[in-house]
Amino acid sequence: MKKLYSIALLLLLAPAVGAPAETIKDSSLRATSQSIGDEEIEPKDPFMAEIFSVLPGAVFHGSGNFYAGDTRFGTKMLTMEILGGGLSMWGYNVIHQPENWGPYFGDNSQQAGYWIKAAGVGMVLISWIGDIATASEAADSWNKDHALEMQMDSFDGTGAKLTLVAKF
Repeated sequence: MKKLYSIALLLLLAPAVGAPAETIKDSSLRATSQSIGDEEIEPKDPFMAEIFSVLPGAVFHGSGNFYAGDTRFGTKMLTMEILGGGLSMWGYNVIHQPENWGPYFGDNSQQAGYWIKAAGVGMVLISWIGDIATASEAADSWNKDHALEMQMDSFDGTGAKLTLVAKF
């Protein structure tokens, strides 16, 4: 009986949900566009980008590039880490249970497992090193694209401090 009620409810709601916005006139379901103002631009510190690429980057590769605003390269590094981790686990399985993989590789040798695991570990290391190597450059390019620059200033004789200057 519950199935019958749920099917009837779906059939009743399906035309309203699937209808384009032009066919729904003067309805409360239509979204209204609102402007909430200009987006605030956050400056990116190259040193913090490096810190994010090392500390959380050890687990989530691409963290430094995500912080620096380069989500495209950060996504590539995270994908490479996930694929490399999968290859490493597969290689580990081939090494420790060669009888399961013998039909695929021709014998019960562990050699294929070592190569698969080495490729996976290599992908993981390359993705982490790639994040560390490019994070500060991504932060610099973010600041340059948004007309911001890092500058050394001295405040009240307390010594040099790194400040951010916006160019308009």
